[in-house]
Amino acid sequence: MANTPAARRALPAESIAFARKALAAKQGYRCPICKGSLAGGTPSLDHCHVRGDVRATLCMSCNVGEGKVRAGMLFRTPKSNLAYKDQIKWLRNLADYLEYHENNPSGLIHPTFDVKTGKQKPIKRSKK
Repeated sequence: MANTPAARRALPAESIAFARKALAAKQGYRCPICKGSLAGGTPSLDHCHVRGDVRATLCMSCNVGEGKVRAGMLFRTPKSNLAYKDQIKWLRNLADYLEYHENNPSGLIHPTFDVKTGKQKPIKRSKK
């Protein structure tokens, strides 16, 4: 069946738990993002916030993370930016960028990184 407006149907609120369980079973009780088990806790019925389409059942961490990433991409982002126009392409570019630099480090260490502890130094904020 094509994904046309006529082929789509609204999921009644009282059917959310059933849909979540049915999708989790179809997914082999695995989160499609982290591949972790959906057996423990309450997984989330993920959906597109633009079209309303149900996508999959995600673990709570991945569902929250996906929402934060998308919200963060749009925070103070001009409409001309790729992150605003094509989030999926932007995310693919980000993954390529991170992978490239993981394999090709610049050789420079940022001044806010503590080499001794191997952690980012706390940021000192000015008092108001």
